[in-house]
Amino acid sequence: MTGRRQRRALAKWEDDTRLWAQETAKDLVMAMVTGQPTPATPYRIGVVLEPGEQVLAECPVRFLQERPIGVRAGPDWFPPIRPWLVTSERIVGRLGDDRLYSWRWGQVVGCRVELGPPVETIALDLQDGSGVGWIGPGAAPLAVAAVCLLHGPEALLLHAGLAPLRKTG
Repeated sequence: MTGRRQRRALAKWEDDTRLWAQETAKDLVMAMVTGQPTPATPYRIGVVLEPGEQVLAECPVRFLQERPIGVRAGPDWFPPIRPWLVTSERIVGRLGDDRLYSWRWGQVVGCRVELGPPVETIALDLQDGSGVGWIGPGAAPLAVAAVCLLHGPEALLLHAGLAPLRKTG
């Protein structure tokens, strides 16, 4: 595949994923507010849920703190897109070493989300002073879950980072 075809295929995937993520995020808002289950499952990522833990969404995003295994990251290296499971208790995914990594909502002391252009981002500040972040067109469900679980359901209507989901048309 030529470079031009690769760029077009990536652009199409990003557009399709962005549409999917926006619709999934809107459905997630309704599910979280009404307490209904979502169609997402933990099986593809291989997560064992804890008692009472509910799956909210699975999001294809880039984890910004991922580093390549066994090689040095050059200036052109960018984390791959991986599926991340968002639950009522945590965010969990598998990195390149095939191990599960997770962060509990109770560890989060700060949250920034932005679903507007040029790129969708979620950044979480943790109790230990570190931070984690995800980017990509599949980020909207993760952003909705973070805002709702960390700030409460009323924040879904007020949080500026979620404004693109509230637009109609």
